[in-house]
Amino acid sequence: MLFKNPALLYGLFFLLIPILVHLFQLRRFKKVAFTNVAFLKPLINQTRKSRQLKKWLSLLARMLAISCLVLAFAQPYWPGSDTATSEKETLIYLDNSYSMQAKGAKSTLYNTAVTDLLRFLSPDKVFSLFTNDQVFTATNKQQLSNALLNSGFTGSALTPEQIQLKAQSLFNNDAAVKELILISDFQKNGSGSFTDSLPGIKLEFVKLEPQNLNNISIDTVFVASQNGRKLKLEVDLSANYEVETPITISLDNAGILMAKTSVKLENQEGTAEFDLELTEPLQASVSIEDEGLTFDNSMYISTNNLQKIKVLSVNGANGNFLNRLYDGPEFEYLAVNERDLNYNLVASQQLVILNELTDIPAGLRLELNKLMANGGSLVIIPSLQMSELEIAGIPTLQPNDFEKRITQIHFSHPLLEGVFNNRVTNFQYPRINTSLLTTNALSPILSLEDGSSFLFQKGKMYIFTAPINQENSNFQNSPLIVPIFYNMAISALPVPELYYSLGTDNQIAVPAIMEQDEVLKLELDSQEWIPAQQAFDSYVMLSSGQELKLPGSYNVLQSDKKMATLSYNLDRSENKMTYYQDADLGPDVFNEVSDVLDKISQEENILSLWKYFVLGALFFLICELLILKYLK
Repeated sequence: MLFKNPALLYGLFFLLIPILVHLFQLRRFKKVAFTNVAFLKPLINQTRKSRQLKKWLSLLARMLAISCLVLAFAQPYWPGSDTATSEKETLIYLDNSYSMQAKGAKSTLYNTAVTDLLRFLSPDKVFSLFTNDQVFTATNKQQLSNALLNSGFTGSALTPEQIQLKAQSLFNNDAAVKELILISDFQKNGSGSFTDSLPGIKLEFVKLEPQNLNNISIDTVFVASQNGRKLKLEVDLSANYEVETPITISLDNAGILMAKTSVKLENQEGTAEFDLELTEPLQASVSIEDEGLTFDNSMYISTNNLQKIKVLSVNGANGNFLNRLYDGPEFEYLAVNERDLNYNLVASQQLVILNELTDIPAGLRLELNKLMANGGSLVIIPSLQMSELEIAGIPTLQPNDFEKRITQIHFSHPLLEGVFNNRVTNFQYPRINTSLLTTNALSPILSLEDGSSFLFQKGKMYIFTAPINQENSNFQNSPLIVPIFYNMAISALPVPELYYSLGTDNQIAVPAIMEQDEVLKLELDSQEWIPAQQAFDSYVMLSSGQELKLPGSYNVLQSDKKMATLSYNLDRSENKMTYYQDADLGPDVFNEVSDVLDKISQEENILSLWKYFVLGALFFLICELLILKYLK
């Protein structure tokens, strides 16, 4: 038993007062018995004994009453644990990722967690709380209730490492006992673990488990083919269980049902097809009905007026292979001989290819520098007669007549992103007979067997270190040439795609001529965002996706005029539905928020005893009155 005011225990010295009074009343007097009252002596002796008992009992009652009063003012209490009286800092992590949409016993896992927090948290408890995208410091449940009830889901789930770093940054009282409560379904995200991750911090895990793990998802939508107005869309679906009945897929365009089809999933996968004939750009959504997770039941897509990428090849050698590569409808291709080049054409292009020029005149270098400053890209294929590449910062070229093979593909380079499903190692290596430059570039794309670069990137330039004509190399016959040159053009002007993923940074070129201080805006349901952007002569490069949270089709506005539509969807990693086991988390894992809050409440509980001592004082005072009145 502990005391809030232990100094008041000195009041127990007041117990001396009734003792002194009692001793004063018990002073001995000499008594003389007269003859005429001698016969009463036996009765008087008997009464004297009862009076002394009465005085001793009243003394005891008074002393107990005073003791109870003193102890009551000292405010004794009984702590619920060793840390109950210590200063405590409580931090709560509440997972609001889309996997928390799964249904629990009462509602979705997230709604259940919020309801239990607001119901069972003590009204006067001060704590901090953070989700995947929000932080609330030094708050209580009254201040937090509206924010939690109105909070939405986010596709950016924190990994275990990020949760730990966030928690460490939010704890700011070194003298306090630190306690972190983690409320989540603990879907596996990243490769980290929670075991012994935060030394010195007490961890409490609340693992909310969904009742239904079955889920069907729309994984991707892509254009299978396009011929004029005719567009063929394919939709890939998957499930984590065997689905017996066909899945119905709907295609809505601008809120109007445009088409509907069904597909039977084989081996938990299936592909649906839509054949459309469009008269205007598409602003649609593809959706299914599923009782599992809901965020992956739809996908937004949009098309825009075709913006062709302007590609100019300046040929000092045979450029027929380039004619075949850029024959698609997405390119506006122009090929000229180096002697017939009009320099004024260069500035209006998105990609210029110098195909084995013998020399780069100063006037052409000036126009090429303007092209790259305006966002365009340059590809340099050197000629054996070329002596320098001054525009690339390479003053001299030295022919090297040794046959080499192109043996290394740098899959991590942005130019090759998404080109290969697997890292190919057993393909037929292209070769070169003579190279003009031996370098280990900082950003290689393809490398030779001696480790030197065959194709590398330097800023807005893509530089080959050897000619690729048929006499010097068989690279034109390699399957590598198609994705390499195609992606060079696509990256020069990244036109809007069918959709983008939220949470990633996407580079998108929107055709617009901007006035000074004018900006493009993204609009969704009357809400507007201003993304990062860079204006060039004929287009604006948008960097968007990181700052957006809501999936949907966003209108790109220039002074309230619609310039394009960009669709954003949530990443599908949240529907894996694979979870950490209890052993991966800790020895004690709770399944209900109320259980962990009840445990914490019991540990923090302090049983105040002062009221019982007040009642004790009253009891003993009443006992004294009864003793004085009824004991003879």
